[in-house]
Formats: sequence, C-alpha cells, structure tokens
Amino acid sequence: MNEKKEIKWIYSPSRDWSFWFVDVKGQDKWYYVHFLNKKDALPWDEVLAKIKTFKWRDEAVIKRILKRSDKVFSWTFEVAKKEISKRDKKEYISFGFVKVRDDNFSNDIFIPWKYVRNAKEWDFVWVQIVDWTWKNPKWKIVEVFWNLDKNEDLIIESFIREAWFREKFSREVLTELRKLPKNVDIKKALANKNRKDLRKFFTFTIDWEDAKDLDDAISIFKRQNWNIELYVHIADVTNYVREDNALDKEAFYRATSVYLPDRVIAMLPKELSNNLCSLNLDWAKLSLTCEMIIGKDGVIRKTKVYESLIKSDFRLTYKEVDEIKNWKIKVWDKLFCGEKATNELFENIKNSWELKDRLEKARTIKWNLDFDFPETKIVLDENKNVVEIKQYPKYESNKMIELFMVSANHSISKMFKDLPFLHRIHPEPTEEDIEKLQQILHLFWINFRFEKFTTKEYQKLLELIEKSPNKAILEKSVLRSLTKAIYSPDNEGHFGLGLDYYSHFTSPIRRYPDLQIHRIIKEKLAWKLDKNRINHYKTILKNIATHCSDRERAAEQLEYKVKDYFICKYYRDKIWEKFEAMISWIIPKWFFVMLEDTSEGFVDLTEKRNFVYNEELMQFEDKMTWKKYKIWDKLEVELVEVDMKLLRLNFEIV
Repeated sequence: MNEKKEIKWIYSPSRDWSFWFVDVKGQDKWYYVHFLNKKDALPWDEVLAKIKTFKWRDEAVIKRILKRSDKVFSWTFEVAKKEISKRDKKEYISFGFVKVRDDNFSNDIFIPWKYVRNAKEWDFVWVQIVDWTWKNPKWKIVEVFWNLDKNEDLIIESFIREAWFREKFSREVLTELRKLPKNVDIKKALANKNRKDLRKFFTFTIDWEDAKDLDDAISIFKRQNWNIELYVHIADVTNYVREDNALDKEAFYRATSVYLPDRVIAMLPKELSNNLCSLNLDWAKLSLTCEMIIGKDGVIRKTKVYESLIKSDFRLTYKEVDEIKNWKIKVWDKLFCGEKATNELFENIKNSWELKDRLEKARTIKWNLDFDFPETKIVLDENKNVVEIKQYPKYESNKMIELFMVSANHSISKMFKDLPFLHRIHPEPTEEDIEKLQQILHLFWINFRFEKFTTKEYQKLLELIEKSPNKAILEKSVLRSLTKAIYSPDNEGHFGLGLDYYSHFTSPIRRYPDLQIHRIIKEKLAWKLDKNRINHYKTILKNIATHCSDRERAAEQLEYKVKDYFICKYYRDKIWEKFEAMISWIIPKWFFVMLEDTSEGFVDLTEKRNFVYNEELMQFEDKMTWKKYKIWDKLEVELVEVDMKLLRLNFEIV
C-alpha cells in the first residue's frame, strides 16, 4: 500500500448509489471510496482525502469533512415513535427517521418532532441537515410527497430536485419575460448600424424532428475561385438576456438545458428558447454570424463575426439531408417543415457536402479524435409509457453540422484569444491513465507504445484498433483514459479535437458559457470593452467556468438517471426472460452486460465462488466449466431482478 498526497474533494455517489467516490469540482478525476474509508461523510460534502494505492489501484481515504453539503435529499420517512396528545387525545409523531436507499449509509437520519412537518409513515420526503453537534446529524423535512409510487411525475421531480435543477421559473423571471416583445422589431434591429441584414441570404437549419430550440442556422456560397463561404448564424440571446437581470441570473443558475425522455428542463423559458430566440422557419431573427472563407484544402482563410438579422428558408432534419444526398428526396417533394424541396435547396445541400469533405480532410491532418458510440433512445407514448428502447439513429449530416459548428467555435476562440474569455479545454491524459490503457491494450494483443502523449499518437492508436474485432471495447478504453472537457478562463487547448483554441459559441439558448462569450464579443464589436469591463470579466469568469462545468456534469448524471428509470420501468414485467447480450466492462465483483437495444445491466458474481477474477487478463473464469468471460464476449443472460431503488437490471448467466 502506497500513500499519496492529500487533496480537497467532493464526496459523491455513483448514479445508482452502488458505490461512492471523491472527485474534484469542475474536473473529471475521481477515486473510489471503500465503505470503511468514508468516515461520516454524506453525499456532496467537501472532504479532505488521501489517495492510497491498494493492490495496484488508487483509492481515496477520507481524513475529515471540510464543509457539509446543503443539498436536499429525497428518501422515505419511517415513524419511530407515536404519542397521544394530552390536550385533544389525538395521535401525533414525536420523532422519526428517514430510510436511505443506500444500504451502506451508516448515519441515522433523525427527524425531531418540530421538523417532521405533516409527514406520515412511508411518505417520500425531501430532507436537509439542520445541525451536526452530536454523533449523528439532525435533519428537517423540507417537503413531503404522497403516493410517490403512483405518481411518475413526482419520481422524476425528485430526481430533478436532487440534482439541484428546477422546472418552474420564478415570479421575477416571468415578470421580466412579459416585458419582452413577442417577435423581432425589424426597424429597431436595423437601427443598429452594426447589424447586417442577411434576410436575402438562402438560410436553413438542420436538427432533429422533435427539436424546438433552434440555436444555429447556416448559409453557404461556392465562389468561382473555389473558395466556399460558410455563414454560421447563432441566436442572439444576449439581446434579451441582459447581464444581471432576472433571466440572466436564472440562466446562470441552471447553466444548461437538460434533455430527458419525457421533458426538457430548459435554461431559458420556452417563450425565449422555442420562440423569440429560436431560429424558426420564415421569421426574422436576431443572430450573431460567424463568416468563414474556406479554401479547397479545408483551411479557414478568413473569419469575421458580426450582429445580423436573418430569416430561415427551410427547417430540415438530419434524415432529410441524408436522403437529399442519396436522391431519396427529389425536387418538389414535401419536406418535414411543410415546404417543398427546391433546386436552390439541392444546390446548397450539395455545397454543404463538399464543404464537409474539405473540413473532414483538414481535420484528419490535425489528428482529431473521433469516437462513435451507440446512444440509447427511449420512445414514450402519450401516457409516458416506454414503447421502445433502441439505438439513436445517426446520419452523415450529424457529422456535417458538427464540423461546421466546430469550425465556428475554433475560429471564434482564436479570434478573441487576447480577451478575457471562456474556453472549452480538454487536458491531455496523465501518465497513470496511459499506463492503465497500455495494460488493456496488452490484454487484446495490441502492440502499441506511446512516444508522446499527443492527439496524433491517440489517433494512430484508433487507426490501429479500427480493424480489431474488439474495436468497440478498445475505443471505450481509449475514451476512459481521457479526462473530461471543462470550461476555463485560461486557454489550454482541446486535446480531443487537436485544437489550440476552442470555445463554445454555437448554443447560447441551451448553454450559459456560449451566452457569456456572446456578451463579450458584442461589447468588443461595439467598442465598449474598456479597461473596467475587461477587469470585470477577469473577475467573474473563473467562477462562471467552474459553476458551468459542475452543472454540466450534474445534467449528464440526471439524464443518465432518468434514462435508467425508464429502462427499469420497461423491463419490470420481463423478469425471467432471456436476452442476447455482450460483456461491456469487467470489475472484480461483477461484469456489465449490454443488450441489443443498448440497455445495460449487471451480472453479480460476488456470491459465486466458482467464478475467479483474473486481474491481469481482466476476465472471469468459471472453475466448474472452465469457461472464460472477457470484455465483449457474447452470451445469453436471464433477467432475475429489476431494482427500482438502485435503478439497475440484474442478470444471471444462462
């Protein structure tokens, strides 16, 4: 056992509360915490932990609690003692306890009489710590839910509250919202001499069929000198969301929109996100345009950015753009948006595909990393029952729009590199992460040694494993070795994209960092970014970066959790059914399996003594049958339990 330095961490549960870890706020570095090493830490406490190595694995040992979390938790209320009132002879609760869903939680959740509120036995309640003077803390019930199991909306609401998101907007926000116009005032917009009128440009959006918050639109022109002009128009949200007004404060608190199977928790009210700001078909809209001139070699020759007024001519879907390319849609066919396809549309789509090819070749030269993992799509009916679970469809046009947006994000970040700015940074992997990756590569007979920790080296590795029958799991292992991208006022480059400069510019309706840099850009364009304003941004940007990185991670965890809930609900009536699956990951006590519809579950081998784990080979061996189980092996499994508490599917090997 080797000891390493002490660091400040946040103590957190996994999304199914099956294990615990500590992680750094705003980063993607975490360490497992064994139950015996947690002291009396509670979820989301700030702790001081020492990192130690146990059997070649780094783990965290919590030394002391630095700051208690003020988060609200949702658990079940159990009555411990009832008494009869001497005054009216009625029964009342003198005190109670809350039953925690985590079986390893050792602290009593004691609720004194004055904090019980009107909770009844087995009610689902939200609790918060009041005092921690003695061995166990005193808690209070903040809010009570009744009949939670019969009300799905309340179950999802409890997940949302636990993640510190909220659906409803405050009275102050709604009051401010009523003062905004319903549509763009064109005369007022063009009174701004810096705003260009681009309504005559042929402009279109490409998005999913169910998208309502349309952040971006494009215009494209191919010139006689073979250059292509790409105009990326982004919704001008800052025209309505002014710094420090109620809308801005609420947007900052949320920091991001959250997309769940049954709802969207929007960063901005729908009057803004779906209407006034959204670049909807046939409506004049305010935007911030990034104009790029791109050569035949895919290199961006020149970039401009300015305020603009646009009007979208077509609202296309990714599927339609692929079908236009493959001649499945012809001129005058009716499209999803109700318009008929035209020759001008076909010409623009043709130019877009040509530009995609140019940018793709240029990006290949820069050695960007490109992963393609399946995403789970949950289809619900009008009663929020799961109709189908399947892999999210992917189209070539997804890649096309991604390339256009990455080009704009890179160009903007490079253009404003000397200003106080929010950057999207992706640090390079650590030596420790590289060593773990090398071990996994060795297991699969991939002979590769890193000369330098560069994007180019990683891309060479991805090309090497492209032909491997274990490609999917090897790509996942490569991804696990990378840190998570975060926001920062300091530019450190983006390792995954292989870019020295990168910022999020293209989604101000659903991401606060984009909205924030729009504000800086517009002040610079209007010559208002004086010394005082520069100092102002230098003061606030670090806090914005940390907060937005934290909320982004919380949103991802919430999205996974709600998705797991619907998956468990779907499989609840499929107990004892058999499924084809493959092993997606292995740890010493169990392995994860993925079904054909991308749903994942566990095969717990803790009690099965005939199964022996080989850490060096990362595989289990059944000593009775001598059968070996390793990552990406196919097998048949039987569903034995759907744990609605931990939101987990438990399988056994057939």
